[in-house]
Amino acid sequence: MPANHHIDNKAQLIITTWDGEARDIDFIEAIQKYQRDIQNHPDYSSYNEVVDLTEITGIKLTTQGLQTIGNIASTTDQKEINRKLALIVSSNLAYGLARMYEVYRSYAKRAHKEIRIFKNKKEAFEWVNK
Repeated sequence: MPANHHIDNKAQLIITTWDGEARDIDFIEAIQKYQRDIQNHPDYSSYNEVVDLTEITGIKLTTQGLQTIGNIASTTDQKEINRKLALIVSSNLAYGLARMYEVYRSYAKRAHKEIRIFKNKKEAFEWVNK
C-alpha cells in the first residue's frame, strides 16, 4: 500500500495520501519510513498533518496492528509543540478503525497530538489550518 507525501511549506502542512489495500505491515513500514525521512526533520517539527485514506481499496487491519501503529506514530510527538492530525476516511468501517487508532494512539506514553477524523476533505483542511 503506497503512501505518498506532499509537504506544503507555505501552509506548514504534511499531506499523506494512501491507496491500495490497508494492511498492518504496510502501515507499520510506511510510518517508520515517514518518521525517518520526514517527521524527524527539524524543518517540519511544527507542521500539522492530513492523512487522506479515501483511496484505500480494501482493509485488512487488526486491533493489534492498530495499537502497534499508534505506539510507533506517537514516538515523534513533542510535548512542547501542539500539532494536529486530520484523518480523512470514506466509509463507516474506515471511520471505526480510524477511531480505534485515535484511541490507541492517545494512550501511548508519548502521545501529544490532537487528532480528528473526517469524511469531508474540505472540513479536514479547514480544521488543521485553524
